[in-house]
Amino acid sequence: MVGNSNRVEDFTSIPVFDEAVAAAAATFPVPMPASSPSTDPHKVCLPLSQTAFQRLRHGFSETFFPDDPFHQFKNQSRLRKAVLALQYFFPILQWAPTYSLSLFKSDIVSGLTIASLAIPQ
Repeated sequence: MVGNSNRVEDFTSIPVFDEAVAAAAATFPVPMPASSPSTDPHKVCLPLSQTAFQRLRHGFSETFFPDDPFHQFKNQSRLRKAVLALQYFFPILQWAPTYSLSLFKSDIVSGLTIASLAIPQ
């Protein structure tokens, strides 16, 4: 094994290093904060143990229903809740009534642009 002959393993044996460290410490003293309740270390509790079913259920609910998607259902009539549910699962029911011919023309141009870029690849 070829070693580096210039390698220094223990820097404390070098007198220049000790003097430089001492001079830097004297020049730039670092004040230590007094111990206070805000700087004291605090204990962190481990999360509660969950069964595989609980982890699966939590992952499923976070994936398909992030945050609170049902906030719009609160204080609504049954008919309005049914319409909102259909719009939630089929978004076309929400934007189709306001869709216009000018939007369709823009969508055609966008589709042709993407197709012209994607097809040659």
